[in-house]
Amino acid sequence: MTELEQALTVLGREVEVPEAPDLAAAVLARLERGPGPRTRRRLALAVAFVVLAALGATLAIPEARSAFFRVFEIGGERIELVDELPAVAPSPTELDLELALGERVTFDKARREAGFDLRELDEVPDRVYFGSRETVWFLYGSPERVRLLVAQTPRHSFAQDFILKKLAGAGTRVEHVDVGGSPGLFLGGEPHVVLLLDAEGQVVEESARLAQQVLVWESGGVAYRLEGDFTRDEALKLAESLR
Repeated sequence: MTELEQALTVLGREVEVPEAPDLAAAVLARLERGPGPRTRRRLALAVAFVVLAALGATLAIPEARSAFFRVFEIGGERIELVDELPAVAPSPTELDLELALGERVTFDKARREAGFDLRELDEVPDRVYFGSRETVWFLYGSPERVRLLVAQTPRHSFAQDFILKKLAGAGTRVEHVDVGGSPGLFLGGEPHVVLLLDAEGQVVEESARLAQQVLVWESGGVAYRLEGDFTRDEALKLAESLR
């Protein structure tokens, strides 16, 4: 999904559209007579004017303009561009990380509990977690020194709401990317804040932590998320290696 499509999606949620009157009879009568060239031109111009007027009115309001360009939604994640990040610990403790990721389980248990086919890297993860919304996390490294995080979440687990909220400051760039034919987002530059959302969509404050570069995309009914110290091209190569 392009940035314009993302922005239009956000705008669509904010616009209240009044119920349309029943014009069926009048339209059918008009169609029977058939529109002339001048009528078609007037109709096209009227539609274009309404669209541009609505867009212009939205962009004239600072709050609406801010929301229009500063919110991205993909793979159960809501990414918000903010002017200033909240203060959080630079590195999570083991307890903090397990609070954010869920229960530590064996690889075999994760496969059984997942309910979908997990995709894996050639390298075996150092730890495996099974979290809320049926998310399976592969951790490479240690909780105090995370080298790579791989998350996989089935689409039905976040069909109506989000599982993660991200706050990205001015130093974090958000790029639209193609991941094996699926739309994705890459967050690069300075670290951003990750917040876990509970089943009611409320922020779990204790889960707040700084995240490194992130690649997120959705494919085949599953949302995928890679987090680590990598470039965009390295992240895309890692995504391709998931089997």
